[in-house]
Amino acid sequence: MSIQSFLDSYSAPSHNALFSGFQFAFSDGVEVSNGFGGFLDKGSGQPEINSKTLFDLASLTKLYTATLASILHTKGEFDLDSPISSWSNIGNSLGDITGRELLTHTSGLPAWWEEQESRQKTIDELLSLAPDANQRGTLLYSCTGYSLFSVLAEQKYSMGFDELIKKFLSHPIGLENTHYNPPTDSNNIARSELGTPLGIVHDPRARAMDGVSGNAGLFANATDVLAFLSELINPDSQIITDAVREELFTPTVRDEWNQAIGFRHMDEQRLGSARNFFSHSGFTGTLAMVDTESRKVGVMLSNRLTYETDKDSMAKVYRGFAERVKGD
Repeated sequence: MSIQSFLDSYSAPSHNALFSGFQFAFSDGVEVSNGFGGFLDKGSGQPEINSKTLFDLASLTKLYTATLASILHTKGEFDLDSPISSWSNIGNSLGDITGRELLTHTSGLPAWWEEQESRQKTIDELLSLAPDANQRGTLLYSCTGYSLFSVLAEQKYSMGFDELIKKFLSHPIGLENTHYNPPTDSNNIARSELGTPLGIVHDPRARAMDGVSGNAGLFANATDVLAFLSELINPDSQIITDAVREELFTPTVRDEWNQAIGFRHMDEQRLGSARNFFSHSGFTGTLAMVDTESRKVGVMLSNRLTYETDKDSMAKVYRGFAERVKGD
């Protein structure tokens, strides 16, 4: 069964639907293919998904944050292996954490906390955290490190994190359909979750941060995500150097999966037999995967929350998609 047929079987209007719509993009290193199906929202009479439809990327945003951090690190702007106090005005025990710990989920900062109602209160809460010495150094996946990194980057460069992403990634690569806070006059946005307005990020942390955070907030279509991932493994790239690639594709933590800055490796739960791909998934029903050896790249975007599809059911879809990307 082709990728298109496989995803059609789980998308509206199928009676087995797990999401209202989807997009995918795939490259085998030479040729690119893509497709889409379903509707922008759950219910009858909804507009159809097309190739330009934007999806809430959720935690795929972390890959863009990780890439930005790796670029700035290799440019000598700061050292990811030095305490964050060396390039920020943070003191106390929080300042002893390194950037690498923030971006590999090993900082000892809490994975869960009570979300705040505004940007300033969220920043204040982030800056008041202290690492758990017993947890530090072990993998505890969360959004906290990425949220804090984006706050520190904004302070260091006196620039919004969305502007940093534009300056170093979106504009140089030509990602015209990748946005924080997508244009409000666009109706071509897939619903992230029932009850969430179109174009408003689902993630509560990013929403409190006025839509812009290092952990979530980006919207894009599959074609743009594929272009971003393809640039990461392009040896002729003028944007992504070998040193940046080494940061992104060298796991430094091993647990349920191997964790590099941003990317996971050997994530069998979501990739199955394609576990050798570097990957990341997103809470809204998104998946990005890249194999640095075969140069195959796959992107799947969906909106599982419109159908309240659980993560285990979605993992089965991810595995089916990933194994088709991997091929024989």
